Amino acid sequence: MSPTPDDKLSPETLRREVPKLGQHLLSVLQVLITVGLLWWLFHDPERRQAMGDALQKADWRWMIAALAAAGLCEFFGILRWQLFLRMLHLRVRFWEVTKLFFIGAFFNQFLPGTTGGDVVRVIYLMKDHPENKTAGFLSVAIDRLLAVLVLVAMGLGFAWTRSEWFARSFAVGNTMKIFAIVLFVVGLGLVASFFLTSRHLIGRLPARFPLREQIVKLSTLWQLCIENRTEALLGAIYTVPMLISYFAAFYFAALAFTEKVSFLDMTSIMPLVTAISSLPISLNGIGVREALFERLLWELCGVPQGTGLLISITGMFIYMAWGLPGGLFYIERIRRRYEK
Repeated sequence: MSPTPDDKLSPETLRREVPKLGQHLLSVLQVLITVGLLWWLFHDPERRQAMGDALQKADWRWMIAALAAAGLCEFFGILRWQLFLRMLHLRVRFWEVTKLFFIGAFFNQFLPGTTGGDVVRVIYLMKDHPENKTAGFLSVAIDRLLAVLVLVAMGLGFAWTRSEWFARSFAVGNTMKIFAIVLFVVGLGLVASFFLTSRHLIGRLPARFPLREQIVKLSTLWQLCIENRTEALLGAIYTVPMLISYFAAFYFAALAFTEKVSFLDMTSIMPLVTAISSLPISLNGIGVREALFERLLWELCGVPQGTGLLISITGMFIYMAWGLPGGLFYIERIRRRYEK
């Protein structure tokens, strides 16, 4: 029986359709912003000339170091995920975790959205281990939570210890102040939710308490961390070299084109770049990340604008290269499924 016009306009139908429409509009807006930013970045002939000059003088040996650093970042990411899976009593072989992790990395790099890869690896994990369907989702959620926690701590640390360096640029200095305030609020919220969870106070929150639903969801993750303190602490420790390796890949990419950027400079700006480019502004942060890199490296390190843009693009392609094995693993899974 086909739905009547009244059914199509019912409140229930509208509640289902409005979120879908919002998602489509957001996707269209992201595409427009991405295209607009890339056009703005590449339409300037002087910037393109600077990029060409930098490419001709590049020391491509640093690309080997950049690829190695990115690989080390992925390695720690795999270790962390397997650790969280074990914390949730789901025993998965390291090679299997590795393949699922790279499949997720492939979808993250080559498809719109920054969480699509996480969804894909959780779906495949649930198919391979249907006896514990919630463990995969929770493992990724804890992975994200601890990564955000460490990134917030690092961002606040650099914003405080290098405030004078950021203040060299009036615009960047004010941006970092805003960024530090946002990080402080986020960090305070995480600490408050942890305190409420550890003191078993979540159930006492009023029904209309602001962000109550989000706090309850966070409390589930915090409770798991409290019950598995050793694994959670080790996962947080693994996050530090993972992020440092992530930053190092962009630093080595920078060394291929210029000597004006120190490792401390790169690690100081990366929390800001990572946080802002992770927002759903453009497709996978493309354009936003490049514009931020170019502006920050130019105003704080004196790197020519075209060169800063080239550094960002090179770093992006390095991580895209590490996503390619995931495509092979994905094809392998598809082939095995059809053979069955």
